[in-house]
Amino acid sequence: MRAAEALFKRVGFRAVTMEAVARDAQVSKATLYGHFKNKDELFHGVCARLATLFVRAFTEALAAPGQTVDERAFGALFAKHRLNLTLIQRSPHAAEFSLNASLAADVFERAEVEKVRALTITLREDPTLRPIADELARTLFSGARGIVADSATVDVLEEELGRFVALVLAGARATARGGRRDTPMSIVHIA
Repeated sequence: MRAAEALFKRVGFRAVTMEAVARDAQVSKATLYGHFKNKDELFHGVCARLATLFVRAFTEALAAPGQTVDERAFGALFAKHRLNLTLIQRSPHAAEFSLNASLAADVFERAEVEKVRALTITLREDPTLRPIADELARTLFSGARGIVADSATVDVLEEELGRFVALVLAGARATARGGRRDTPMSIVHIA
């Protein structure tokens, strides 16, 4: 899997062959074909592995003991996007691993749904955020995607994402306390 992941990131899906993966993994083609019937299935497996890593990092950060809801929300988003930046975004073929990539869209979509659900549950721990937790979790996810896309380094990602999460959560609380529940996420426009 790691050999295939490295090849997909280095040369892109179209240029990868099962022969090259077998060579780089130091296994026979027969062994490789014994696990994956074709390159599409292998790519799907690589994406499933990456999605699992992202979900694990995300949920572990959400479960961090002794932290506030805000700290855990930031930690989870940062953990997910730090991995994305270091494992995928630096590849010239990063788009092939995206939520929109045709071969892996289902894998990444399921992972995103799982992470949004976990973040929503965490945000509901805050009584002020509870009524808007679903929408707030989706807003944080959407905004964070743009930040990671514009971040060249992990340090920039951490700084920008930290500001974004703090601003959105503070704005959501202020809006909720102000009684403007008819437009609870009007603060999204500042992101």
